[in-house]
Amino acid sequence: MSEAYTRLIAGMPARVPATGGIPASARRMQQNIAQLPMANPAVAARELTHLLERMLTTVWPGGERLAALDGLGASVAQLSDGFERQLSNESFPLPAAKLALAEIVSGFQRALADGYALAVYELCAPAGRVGWMRSQAIAQGLARALRHGGLSLLWHYRLYRTPPAGAWLRMHAAYAFALESGIADKPVTLDPTQRLSPGTIYKHALLLALSNPYRFSTRELSDAYEITGVFAARCRLHAGGSGAIALDLAADTGPGYLPEERRAALPGLHDFDAEPARAALAADRQMQPGGIAHASYRLADGKTLEVSHAFLERLQSTWSGSAERGHARLQAGHPLEAVIGLHALHMLLAGGQQFQTFLSGLRGAGISIGAHTQSPAWAAPADGGGVAVQRVHVLDQSLGGYRLLWHAETGMRIRVGEIVGLAPPAERGDTQDWMVGVVRWLRIEESGQLDTGIELLARQTLPAAVRFPDARGQLRNAVRALLLHGDDHEQLLLATLNDAIPAALELSLPEDPRDWQPLPSVRMAQIESSEALSPAYQRLRVSAASRPVPANAAAGAEA
Repeated sequence: MSEAYTRLIAGMPARVPATGGIPASARRMQQNIAQLPMANPAVAARELTHLLERMLTTVWPGGERLAALDGLGASVAQLSDGFERQLSNESFPLPAAKLALAEIVSGFQRALADGYALAVYELCAPAGRVGWMRSQAIAQGLARALRHGGLSLLWHYRLYRTPPAGAWLRMHAAYAFALESGIADKPVTLDPTQRLSPGTIYKHALLLALSNPYRFSTRELSDAYEITGVFAARCRLHAGGSGAIALDLAADTGPGYLPEERRAALPGLHDFDAEPARAALAADRQMQPGGIAHASYRLADGKTLEVSHAFLERLQSTWSGSAERGHARLQAGHPLEAVIGLHALHMLLAGGQQFQTFLSGLRGAGISIGAHTQSPAWAAPADGGGVAVQRVHVLDQSLGGYRLLWHAETGMRIRVGEIVGLAPPAERGDTQDWMVGVVRWLRIEESGQLDTGIELLARQTLPAAVRFPDARGQLRNAVRALLLHGDDHEQLLLATLNDAIPAALELSLPEDPRDWQPLPSVRMAQIESSEALSPAYQRLRVSAASRPVPANAAAGAEA
């Protein structure tokens, strides 16, 4: 009996013989599935959880277990799709009710993965070898164990959580047994539109992990899952020592989500090489006509997925074995103070003033703000009586940003692509210089703390207000923005506008304490370029201007 075989059920609960009330038969399971109240998802989810848990603690014939699990898969998929739609575009940590839903679905996938691994174990008992005429059923069971194990990991990525103990071990064990049995590359039918081998499904999970799924929004993560599925078969996985990324099949870890979590290949380990997938993706982009900013991929279910070239560039940027950072990282350990959201940071920089008060101080009482410059509902504290400033711990830093550890305080909400302000702690009464960054990846540790990667956008910033002209050239209502100081240019950070970016804008600024002659100002600025920092925010590069007109000189021009 091999080690790979025994590891298939490592950590699983003890099993007892089936009783009359819970017969171990696929037919009885079909009857139970037919009685699930699918019109009430919460109740159906609870009953489905009980069915899966009972299966894992009961002795079954392996073939009956496979058939029963196949029957459960459709109900799990139906409930999972509904819950996934409810979690789209959320900030984190999730509210308790939605977190409970997500944990239920993740539990479904984990239980199915364990169930299929257990079915393979039972089919190969007692010797632990693939019997005559059973290779197809064994390959099918291993492929489904790996598929559902990968979906369980995907649900933890959606929650920005680290995988639970044993999740990667189960994946490694299923692949190791498929490799040992000579069926790792045996294609099997997973659904009417897809035939994949256990090895390809395993490489899909590895490639997604190598993409660092914690740096994508919930919506982007679904696209990342689909695209990595398209290119996974091109990756190479073989005995270690030849290069690429080391993979220890006896360890409860993947290939490494961050560069510092990866290690070079060594003899005795396995190598995972994503370079062929990266080359294929680059070749696809080269074949696109000039001026096309998107690429289309036909998925196994017949649907077409369209993604931007910028997204594909981000996706494959960490597929290299080295995956070096743009700047050298320095170990740290000091605290910083942090505030979440552009609205909250603007209010803090404006001395605690709400936007209408800030704008009236610059332009007079007649100026008004646009409805889309109000705070989003989940960031209401920014306009509702003060800004929540938190103390964070710096794990490491570079010229390009910080890796921070946050304590998940009550009411705290954050997401990938969110704007944050950072400043060294100051004594009471001291002025703080706030830096501006954007959350590039987010991971919630088992302790509940949030591990985040922050890209630094600017070390100095000012609160600002901007007005864009409409089609007739009339200036619209003012919106909140931040002026980012650069070496030789200025940039504006603001919430993403639905309209096309015009050629110019009006910019209102308070006094800049760093200026030799600080004055509030109003000026027109030319827009040189725009960039989407995330779905919620964009950055505009504006032309440098001569000495701006004092705000009080422009106030008389306000109608």
